[in-house]
Amino acid sequence: MAATKSRVLDMTRGAPLGLLLRFALPLFLGNLLQQFYNLADTALAGHILGDAALAQIGATSALYGLITNFAFGLNNGFALTVSRHFGADDQPKLRQAVCWMLTLSALFAAVLTVGFLLPRRGLLAALQVPPEAMDGALAYLTVILAGIPLSMAYNLEASLLQAVGNSVTPLLLLLFSSVLNIGLDVWFMGPLGLGVRGAAVATILAQGVSAVLGGVYLLRRYRWLRFGREAFAAPRPFVLGMLEAGLSMALMSAIYNIGSVVLQSSINALGQVYIAAQVGARRLAELFYIPGLALGPSMATYASQNYGAGQRRRIADGTKMALLLYFLWWLVAMAFTFTLAKPAMALVTGSHTPAVIDSAVLYMKISIPLIPPMAVLVVLRNVLQGMEHLIMPLLCSGLELAGKVVFALWVVPVYGYPAVCVCEPFTWVVCFVFIVVGTVRCRDEFRD
Repeated sequence: MAATKSRVLDMTRGAPLGLLLRFALPLFLGNLLQQFYNLADTALAGHILGDAALAQIGATSALYGLITNFAFGLNNGFALTVSRHFGADDQPKLRQAVCWMLTLSALFAAVLTVGFLLPRRGLLAALQVPPEAMDGALAYLTVILAGIPLSMAYNLEASLLQAVGNSVTPLLLLLFSSVLNIGLDVWFMGPLGLGVRGAAVATILAQGVSAVLGGVYLLRRYRWLRFGREAFAAPRPFVLGMLEAGLSMALMSAIYNIGSVVLQSSINALGQVYIAAQVGARRLAELFYIPGLALGPSMATYASQNYGAGQRRRIADGTKMALLLYFLWWLVAMAFTFTLAKPAMALVTGSHTPAVIDSAVLYMKISIPLIPPMAVLVVLRNVLQGMEHLIMPLLCSGLELAGKVVFALWVVPVYGYPAVCVCEPFTWVVCFVFIVVGTVRCRDEFRD
């Protein structure tokens, strides 16, 4: 098998820092590229269509995030089984894992698409989308929901490649998709005049093309991952274990995002100005959350491979290196936030409304200083997932949900948008304490 592998990284050998940099850097660049695309997408909508379009897209963003993060978490959880058997060099089980990853993902794609498309208008009403933004929000969301299978196909391919140590090819696919997406955005929202619906069509088309290219690449370059009918005969505990891991990571993301949906409802009730401010603030703030998006999956793969190989001390060493890398990025984030946030926010939103810009900058100045506890939370949660500790990360996500619900129902209605800015940092600190205590309790498992 070794002779036929392409762009594969065995994370059970070598210095943890070098391995993490080699694996996480393409993920970091990929997520950086994705965030720049999100910024460009928001800026194009704001500059071409105005504040109203920002509000229409922003009113659905939390619901879209809930669905996509559930789907992405599902595939990442399935991929942990692939990664473990890759680390153990067990080819029969590796092929069974790939087979059932594809099968389970396809089933969930169908369920999610139908399950959210049918009640979409009722969901937007429950989110308290302002009447003036309802038609645009519905048009945008309908296209996004119809494209769930294409989004999941791309993510499945990326997760599968990352599970065997290839984080470069997903980056190249994302680069192509982002460039195509921006070009289609300009065309659909500009000359074709499709409004916010055009932004959604551009996103789905770009992801679909990338999914096709990724599928062709896997079939041609990863023949050793191909499986036959015998792979479907995997033992029932094997399949249930994959399903448990996938649902654990999916629910971990979904529980967090359910809180975001509830919080979005309270933001929508504040009106279009604050919806526009929030979508701009989140787009820019997420630029500085990127190390979590890169180091989280990296540490899940790293921990899973080393756990499968029985080298548990290496997991502790890798965890320290991941936290060091995140801390260095936080220093950059702090410098940017307190020097350039205001002009950057005007560029991102295309808004000339002072209340939109000032509210968005306030969000940045409250959330960015509290990235360190969030960094520890993200890294440890993924490490524990990679070591088959499924309950603790799930409970941690439950705490985040509870915190957001409390803020959305009782704090935001009283204190307004400043409470929105405080909400996530508060939940980060609470969950940071919980995950650290839980990790210390199982510290013996970090020894060989």
